[in-house]
Amino acid sequence: MNIDNEDISVLEYNFSKKELFLLAKFLRQNEEKLPDGLESFYHVLEDSIYNTLSLDEVKRFYS
Repeated sequence: MNIDNEDISVLEYNFSKKELFLLAKFLRQNEEKLPDGLESFYHVLEDSIYNTLSLDEVKRFYS
């Protein structure tokens, strides 16, 4: 099995807003434990949070 091919999509999932926020907060709190290879996923997730909330809401969310 070749897991290095990043061009192949193997999962599609539509996160609810609650799931998105919970996952983003969890990953932010555990960022130092993030396995290699998940950085892109983490950044896309954070970008979606930043695009959903105002700057003040983002600050409150992550505090």
